[in-house]
Amino acid sequence: MSEPTPTAGAVPAAPTAGAAPAPTLVRLSPAQESMWLEQQLHPSAINGGFLSVLLRGDVTADQVRAACLIVCDDHPQLRGLVTGGSEAGGSGARMAIHPATAVLQFEELPLPTAPGGELEAARRWYRENRVGPWDLTVRSPIAFSLLHHGEQRCTLVIGVHHIAFDGRSKFVFAREFLRALAELRTAAGPAERPSRDLPEHPEIDQELDEVLQHWLAADLLTLPGLVLPRGDGADPGEEVRPTPRFDLPAEHCARLRTLTKEAGASFFTGLVACLAAVLSEYGNSRFVVGIPVDTSVPRTRDQIGLQINVVPCLIEVDRDASFRDLLAISSRALDLVHRYRRVPFGWVLRELRRRHGVDVSQGAFDGIGVSYPTVARDVGEVPGLECDWDFFAPNSTRSFDLILQLRREGDAAYGRLDFTAASLDPASALRLTADFTRLLGQLTERPDTPLDLLAQGYVRAASAELVTSPDDGGGGGERGSFVGLTAAATGPDVSRVARCPVEQFLPTPAVAAFSRAGGRVLLNVVDPVLGRLGDCAWRADDPYGIWLTDPAPGLRLQVTDPAGRALPRGIPGLLGLADDPRPGALRAWIDAADRIRLLGPVDLAHGWAGRLLDRAAAEAVIAALPGVREAAVLWEPRAGDAVPRVSAVVVPVADTDADQRVWRRTVRRAWPSGWPQPAVHVLGRLPRTPSGTVDRAALGTALRN
Repeated sequence: MSEPTPTAGAVPAAPTAGAAPAPTLVRLSPAQESMWLEQQLHPSAINGGFLSVLLRGDVTADQVRAACLIVCDDHPQLRGLVTGGSEAGGSGARMAIHPATAVLQFEELPLPTAPGGELEAARRWYRENRVGPWDLTVRSPIAFSLLHHGEQRCTLVIGVHHIAFDGRSKFVFAREFLRALAELRTAAGPAERPSRDLPEHPEIDQELDEVLQHWLAADLLTLPGLVLPRGDGADPGEEVRPTPRFDLPAEHCARLRTLTKEAGASFFTGLVACLAAVLSEYGNSRFVVGIPVDTSVPRTRDQIGLQINVVPCLIEVDRDASFRDLLAISSRALDLVHRYRRVPFGWVLRELRRRHGVDVSQGAFDGIGVSYPTVARDVGEVPGLECDWDFFAPNSTRSFDLILQLRREGDAAYGRLDFTAASLDPASALRLTADFTRLLGQLTERPDTPLDLLAQGYVRAASAELVTSPDDGGGGGERGSFVGLTAAATGPDVSRVARCPVEQFLPTPAVAAFSRAGGRVLLNVVDPVLGRLGDCAWRADDPYGIWLTDPAPGLRLQVTDPAGRALPRGIPGLLGLADDPRPGALRAWIDAADRIRLLGPVDLAHGWAGRLLDRAAAEAVIAALPGVREAAVLWEPRAGDAVPRVSAVVVPVADTDADQRVWRRTVRRAWPSGWPQPAVHVLGRLPRTPSGTVDRAALGTALRN
């Protein structure tokens, strides 16, 4: 790749007498433009992070501020404000480069802290007080907070927006800040520095065309959703949370270095191959991983700015693959990442939609990412001061649902998983990091063993001792119906037992009230292929928890992937029998306490553009809304690459407002994020088959007419 040439910035207008010079206007780079447009679409999003340095010794706030000012003076993007760009495509957006003194954000605050607790105190303070949306039109992309802990102890916290600061830049900043601080403390003062030009970014039209063809051939719309460990603590929040740091054992890393060297691959390739093995063990065979890559060249490497781009790569894992096979697969995927490293994936999304009508809304690309920056081991020092840098601070940016932060320093390697609350609960996140560490050891010990033989498959032996619901007087063969359950819920006798097939059940407010008043709801579980599996005793205090509390005696139950491979505990899949090779028709997962949680019929779950769209879950959420008697969700794929048509149908209880506009707002507020927005319909009743199941074909016909 040829080196970029310096940008010839627009010549500023001549200032009037006594007025400050007009700022220089420069174009945003492709990656910056993509980030800027994303912020316009999601103004409440946080696209920044922070680093910090603990300073011990005799240093003044004026010296620290002056050092920050010097670094900002030397690097134009740190003193820029974004202007314009409201028109479609954002091509009018520019960065206005101001003098550092005009835009520097520097504050001093007391934060008394006992010695040894400064790092955690600074992290906590920033997350509690400074994390939030960043208006780049009025705030420069860097801000400084000097926290005073006690005598000769202070922490400089540097908050940064990624539009002008990437993972590589933090080490450039650290070196230049310490150098400036050291010079300021001498009699000679700071040395003169040459002015830096912003790089000009080369045209990428041809590469963009190649990337589009690559992803069109990948059949994005059929990409399944990522299967991850399930837990009881997940919530619908978007907050990014970190796991504690985990260290990869030295012996694992030594074996990985040997294997990757033999394969002609990098150490990072080996870590990506290990992640692919973890996701394969969870039942994923085809998935996209986002890789942040360095786009700088030798002449721009010491410039602070956005020279990191996230490039998605598709990985496909055969269940018979060994770790050596995964190294080759990961090497080919990362070769494509390097080839297309200059093309922002925001542009890919935009052009797929504009040119080809493929709208994946980032669902295919923002499931999981792997960050692996080069870690600087020596950033310099300041005579008379101890300087401890925190480069591994928790992330506050939701670039992905999950991002595996990996680092290597010499022979040691370590990591952290940043995750959104909606994707994993804390226990499941810890499990993923533990599985990564465990599998790295197994894979490097047995690199020629098929992954299937290393996988921790799980079978649960059902027995009468595991029955947790009280005896209801028999009737295990009864199925009942949802209509009958609804009648019981609205009737005068709340002490009776009401039965319903699990595939028909919806946790409506009336059913919840019936349960809270003492009525018993038993959901009969009959797999159309495997026969009767048992009963679920449903309770209103766990409205979405449908557990197989009464498994049929003598069954050995397991959860498998579609190919029949037994999955570990906590991983959702198909519920089946260990001694029956036929796939079941119900989805489930087994938790750490050996309980089986049902997730609904298989035919109600759809993989689309990297998301798992679960109609059973959506119907349960809608049915639980106040005033709902019944609910149904229809999924109708459309020809070509268009977004599928999704319809949500609500049957209100009697005497409830049936205004479709009111229900449209209500349903869309509760609708799962990442799904296509539904057309909302209000009906007086749902058509049903003679067995009581919703007649979806008739319902679809009714909605179209």
